[in-house]
Amino acid sequence: MKTEVLAAIGEDGLRRPGAVNAALAANDRVKFAFTLLQAALAHADHPEQPADNLKRERIACGIDDLELDAMVAASRRQGARYLVPGAPRLLARIAADMRVMAAPVLAAGRPPGRPPGHPDLATRLEALLKSMPAAEDDLLDAGALAAMTRLRHGATDSLHQLVMDLHKELNAQQVALAQETLDGAAVYGLAETDRPRVAAFMAGLNRTARLKGEHPGLGTTATSAGDRLVIQNDIGTTDAHVIVIHVDGLVVSVTYTDVHPERLAFFQNLLERHQPAWETARAGTLAAGAAFHLATGRYTAADEAACRAYLEFLGSRLVFLIDWNRARKQLRAFLPGKARLALLRWAAEQEVGHRGFLELGGPKLINQAIEATAGSAMHFGDRLSDVLGVPDTEAFLRFVFHAATDGLLARRSPSFVRDRVRAELLRHFTNEERRLLQLAADHAALVFELASLTRDGVQAVTGGADALDKLARRARRFEHDADQLVIDAREAVRRRPEYGAFRPLIEASDDAADELEEAVFLLGMLAAAKPDGPVLGPLRTLAGLLDEAAREWVKALAHAAHVKEPGAADDTDDFLTAIDRIAALEHQADDVERALTAAAVRHAADFRQLHLYTALGSKLEAASDALKHASLVLRDHVLAGLAGG
Repeated sequence: MKTEVLAAIGEDGLRRPGAVNAALAANDRVKFAFTLLQAALAHADHPEQPADNLKRERIACGIDDLELDAMVAASRRQGARYLVPGAPRLLARIAADMRVMAAPVLAAGRPPGRPPGHPDLATRLEALLKSMPAAEDDLLDAGALAAMTRLRHGATDSLHQLVMDLHKELNAQQVALAQETLDGAAVYGLAETDRPRVAAFMAGLNRTARLKGEHPGLGTTATSAGDRLVIQNDIGTTDAHVIVIHVDGLVVSVTYTDVHPERLAFFQNLLERHQPAWETARAGTLAAGAAFHLATGRYTAADEAACRAYLEFLGSRLVFLIDWNRARKQLRAFLPGKARLALLRWAAEQEVGHRGFLELGGPKLINQAIEATAGSAMHFGDRLSDVLGVPDTEAFLRFVFHAATDGLLARRSPSFVRDRVRAELLRHFTNEERRLLQLAADHAALVFELASLTRDGVQAVTGGADALDKLARRARRFEHDADQLVIDAREAVRRRPEYGAFRPLIEASDDAADELEEAVFLLGMLAAAKPDGPVLGPLRTLAGLLDEAAREWVKALAHAAHVKEPGAADDTDDFLTAIDRIAALEHQADDVERALTAAAVRHAADFRQLHLYTALGSKLEAASDALKHASLVLRDHVLAGLAGG
């Protein structure tokens, strides 16, 4: 337990048992450090022997420092001394943990037994710490290490002997505190009425705790202070990362401290379904000068069942705070800020978590998949979401989180998980063509709507301008939506240059949309000019040809999405038939447009009608040309893909 931060936030109820627990944990860490140093020197003396990295021992005693795993293998003899990389940092850790061990013994005023003639505990501790080697330039003397780690011989004292003496006294203090374990929580003086509430909190904690993998943390302590239940959890290994829960009647108060304000905000966000009332977050400072942020939230339950349900929910959320900031940072290369937070929120809500992702390499897991599957789609400096788009990248990363967590829980090999991730990313990359085809199909549907409006407008042109005004407003909306799809297609092609054919394809299709929208506008003007006579015949025919060509364009794109699938001969025939039909309709449109011009010259009532008839013919013929051009670009792309496949 992190007693210093508890003192900083004014929480006294658990400080004594917390100090004892912290001291016992420090005892484990000191003994590991001694073992690590001895193993380093032994390997330096016998470098031909395999080096044990002591990783399991490090994890078991709660030290989250991966660099220590390389210390033994990297140690070498240098004359009479030993080069032990990282030795100064490890010795500083020993000194700090010795002070943690001594703190509750000094506070109790009962120093452990000491050899005759030796001073009190405080003086003894300072003298032994002062005698520790400096290990300048990572160099250690074997004699200095032996002096630290030997047990008592006569009147000679040592740091190891002090560890043994303190450990004995700490065990006695722990027995005196009458500790009990309740579903994994260390409880002291717990009232019977509070036991179901602690059990509820631990039910939530234990349900999700397995998601932390090998990371230490989530130690829980509880006690009853008067009429109030106090539950404390140390979450992870960061000194100021603590949650303290007070339950007084049906009121549950949560005090949460964190060195990362972003994680504090994330925690508050996790609890929003219960809508606790939060006080304004404030800053605090530990004795060593380390800053932390603190927030307190208050929730009033409707009844005892709701109180326990809230406690269970609180317990289940804590695992998602472990290494949260590390996960947020490691996702930077793949998603923008808000999307990263949304992904981590999703991982918590689905109880998938992010620790599996981190344990299997984090960004390395994804980058290896990118190297194996992306090809020319990714360039140096590209963010994955810039290539796949944010929605597809979010979907892929959700799969990665699921696969990593499932793999770890099922004890699957890392290579199995890596292969699953690689296969999923390949699917996303190969789906880009299908996505662009769908985008083009959506655009084609809008072209068809515009062609239908043009056909309907020609039929209604003799009925007055009001009906055409409504059609023109609808046409403007369709044309605006089509423009947005063009923007999306250009951005997709920018991300994936190998699909560059889709840019001229959709731009040509959009030319048709623009011409048709202009045609509907001109029909409104023609309606005001009260048209009549034989010129309307070829105009209706031309509008009908555009309507049919737009239908064939929709068909062509629908079949294009399937021509690469096994057994797609029918789709291929239908695709080529649609392309051929668009070309034939374009030739017919050319002939009809000329007939329209000739009829307009002979039968237009005035120059205004003549201009509108010829302008409409030109717009519709240009739309037909644009659809033919788009269809030929699509045909060449699809046939090239079949040849390459």
